[in-house]
Amino acid sequence: MSNLRTAAIVVAALASAPAAGLASPRPDMTQPKAGAAAVASSKQTMHATKGIVKSMDSTTLVIRRSPSGRDMRFALNPSTQREGNVKVGSTVEVRYRNEGNRRVATVVAAAQ
Repeated sequence: MSNLRTAAIVVAALASAPAAGLASPRPDMTQPKAGAAAVASSKQTMHATKGIVKSMDSTTLVIRRSPSGRDMRFALNPSTQREGNVKVGSTVEVRYRNEGNRRVATVVAAAQ
């Protein structure tokens, strides 16, 4: 009788172990992790173009890509790198990223 009771307790314990595992909380895989947004924003697509400087001040650069082309406007900020003698009338290469509806120049380099 004692062996039967021991066997019943062991079987009951083994039967409830997998059920306990099913009741444990699982991570929600449908929601992105908190750090995912920061990683996505740091991987912004960079673009490049070339044109002639039409106007420039401390916060804005406007270039014309070709004589019959449209103007492109870029926001400049303190982190924008300027290489060479960039002035009105000079040919420049601009590397930039889109932030909302603005183009933010990261590098403005006078063409050689």
